[in-house]
Amino acid sequence: MAERIPPGRAGRLWLLGRLDYARRSLELLDHKHALLRQQLEGLAQAREEARDRWDRTCSAAERWSLRAAALGGAADIAVAAAAVADQARVIVPWHNTMGVLHPGEPTCSLPALSPSEGAAGNAAIAPAADAHREALLAAATFAAHDRSYRLLEAELHATRQRRRAIERTRIPSLEAALERLDLRLDELEREERLVSRWAHHRHTPSPRATDTRAGPA
Repeated sequence: MAERIPPGRAGRLWLLGRLDYARRSLELLDHKHALLRQQLEGLAQAREEARDRWDRTCSAAERWSLRAAALGGAADIAVAAAAVADQARVIVPWHNTMGVLHPGEPTCSLPALSPSEGAAGNAAIAPAADAHREALLAAATFAAHDRSYRLLEAELHATRQRRRAIERTRIPSLEAALERLDLRLDELEREERLVSRWAHHRHTPSPRATDTRAGPA
């Protein structure tokens, strides 16, 4: 739906205000776009590092699980797991970056595995538990970085679209409307001057008419 521009000079002030607002919005979006790109560059590196760490810790956890199973079979692993009463907890804080809520660096709360719970005689149980703890933390860290990257990337795309709409559509449209209005106001001003001169000449008597009314001395 087209905007209704107030008539006359009030419309000119209205357009100037909208144009100033659009230009300031474009500046803010440029600033936001630059900050989001900078944030994403750092986050991309952190995400790749977290992915590599996750891959390494998963491989280590798998190796130690196989060693524990080779030394004492699945029974030792089941006994050690059953002796752990508590559950692992992952706490993910949330941050706000340029209006985007995204997860921060997670922390993990993990139940301890005491030596008595470690299936005595199986030396691989404790290292396997530690390896799985590391893998859990690495998985949570990668998930947080990956989610943050996706959210900020989507906001960057939306910001780029808003910038393009203001720069290529909104500002040119307002500038064109202002130019048309300025031309119309100039025309009206010329018409007013012409009418004013015509009215002035119409009500001012000519010198010839003044001499005719004066008569002989």
